[in-house]
Amino acid sequence: MRFLISVFVAALWVATQTMAEPEAVAFSDLADPFAVAFEDPYAAMGSDMLNELKVLVQSDEKLVGIDLDEETRTRLEARRAAAQEKLETNGHDVDVLLEQRWDVAKKRRNALMAQNPIFDGVEVSISGYIIPAPQAADGSGFGYLVPQVGMCSHLPPPPPNQLVRVRLRADQQVESLYLPVRVTGLLRVEPSDETIFVLDGESRMLSGWTLYAETVDLTDG
Repeated sequence: MRFLISVFVAALWVATQTMAEPEAVAFSDLADPFAVAFEDPYAAMGSDMLNELKVLVQSDEKLVGIDLDEETRTRLEARRAAAQEKLETNGHDVDVLLEQRWDVAKKRRNALMAQNPIFDGVEVSISGYIIPAPQAADGSGFGYLVPQVGMCSHLPPPPPNQLVRVRLRADQQVESLYLPVRVTGLLRVEPSDETIFVLDGESRMLSGWTLYAETVDLTDG
């Protein structure tokens, strides 16, 4: 009987340790998949067609002006008509495109902001590069974990739902923003907005996550 109890306790301990292993996640996992998955009629239009649509919209905005001279109005109307014809010749419904643009813009923004709720409160492991940030008022160390070296200085920052603010323990240090690391700890949906100095200028760090670091280990990249 004692043997069976010992086996059960050992099996339970192994299961508990297995469950406690942090979940390896990629930055792309942090975005809400439902917010990302939407129909974007502009995504496959190509730069040439998008430019024609832009010309059409800009022409409409200018044509509502009451102080246009006849020559300018005629030129704008001709350019608008040419843009519409080119779009329709290439199979695009101009009225539908114009009607959907604000709704699509809203969905695009949501796709960049919305966090994946399944990772809120989960022990995770994620690899990237830490950009040092100023200490908090209570002396806590912070940094921002990004997927690529050079982000926020030579490259634009990732979208807020893929930018992770890392809260460091007092004994943890960020050795270099050019060294790849793996950070493990508790991930929380905790938005923050901070402007920090990165190399040669200021960068706004708009983040949807806070990762309470347990370990910060150098990796091979």
